[in-house]
Amino acid sequence: MAQSTTDTQAPAGPGTGARLMGLLSEFKTALDEWPGALYQLDETELGEVVGSMLQIGARGENVAALATADALGRGTVANSTATGAPAWVAQQARGVDPVVVRRVGTVGVDCADPRNTVVADALASGAATVPVAAAALRELPQILPQLPCADREDLLGRYLSLSSFGPRALRELSTRIRGEYAPDHLVRDEERQQDCESVHWADLPGGLTRFVAELSGGHAAAVKHALRALSAPTAQPCPDAQDLCSPDRDLRTPAKRRADALVRLIDTAAGVLDSTAPRPVGDFGGTAKILVTMDYATLYEGLQATGRLGQHSSNNGQSAPTYLPGIGMTTDGEYLDAGTLRRLACDADLIPIVLGGESEPLDVGRAKRLFTGGLRTAIIHRDQHCTFPGCDRPPDWCDAHHVTPWWAGGETILTNAALLCARHHTIVHRDLLTAQVTTTGVTWDPTPGKMPTRPGQDPAA
Repeated sequence: MAQSTTDTQAPAGPGTGARLMGLLSEFKTALDEWPGALYQLDETELGEVVGSMLQIGARGENVAALATADALGRGTVANSTATGAPAWVAQQARGVDPVVVRRVGTVGVDCADPRNTVVADALASGAATVPVAAAALRELPQILPQLPCADREDLLGRYLSLSSFGPRALRELSTRIRGEYAPDHLVRDEERQQDCESVHWADLPGGLTRFVAELSGGHAAAVKHALRALSAPTAQPCPDAQDLCSPDRDLRTPAKRRADALVRLIDTAAGVLDSTAPRPVGDFGGTAKILVTMDYATLYEGLQATGRLGQHSSNNGQSAPTYLPGIGMTTDGEYLDAGTLRRLACDADLIPIVLGGESEPLDVGRAKRLFTGGLRTAIIHRDQHCTFPGCDRPPDWCDAHHVTPWWAGGETILTNAALLCARHHTIVHRDLLTAQVTTTGVTWDPTPGKMPTRPGQDPAA
């Protein structure tokens, strides 16, 4: 029989349940009043309402999952007309997003399993959320076979400890674990996915055509990166000189920008293949390149095994293993297996180099004003996305900002650079914000007026 969540939680005092039910009814009624009262709040209070309501929603999902587990333990679900826990939850929460209903029902079933006490405890204490618990419970069966010595409860607890990073962090952790301990699985997954790839299209009644592509993880990462790189918002000229539209705002939807980027890629590639257009250069050719970070040994051994780096082996002449451990991450946060990355490196005739080597120094001082080439690559590698607190816009949407301005004597070096999206770049200059920059990251000071406004001025002045 399923275990009740009350078996693992400290019981509340007498009468608590009845009191909370009364508060629940009162709270539901109060929610209906909130929209009409928002105009009475100041800006700080509006922010507090947004944060509190979202926190209440997440905490509410936790309680709903635990209540579902309790209903399973008591036989309530089995005695109902529902076909299972998700269906029972749907009966209780009509009108709620089906995705949320299924998630709560599924996690409720798992929490009723005595093996998952650590999950129920994390939900009860608020240390984890239902989406993270669902992701952890999905990932665990895939990882345990690769880690035969791992303790199931300990590993599950480690996944749940990443709750603040969201479900994606859990999936990435699984990929990294498999890349380290079972690289053959990742390589074979990629190969199987490539065998199943497809592209097809259908003509729609309105004259549009719908394209549907199913790609492997490696190929999808390259396509997504190129589309993201070329779909950043750009200033759009007004169609009429008398038009009142703002020329510095891109009014296209994100989907339209991606469609324009795809057509631009196809037009350019077709022109190169047909020899009717030169090979793309400049910002187009550079922006759409996919940058990948991986450890040197993983890349070196793989390239040497294919004969790309000569015959001097680092393993004393022994044969390289069929699959070498390792994992790589693109600047868009996509994790790719080492086999895919080595194949990309070989196909592109790449040579592994260390940024900042003699061929491309990172510190160019006052010789150049713009962050370009290897220096911009190093900034992207360090920052990953817009560095303004709370922003995660990708690097191809960002400018490289001089923290101490060029006109105030700031140098074009790594430790004076920070990635900023267009909006936050504007805010930084509007509020004269400054930051502490190191080779490992950027920390912004939210105090206005600290950016130097003249040569030689102390940033803190």
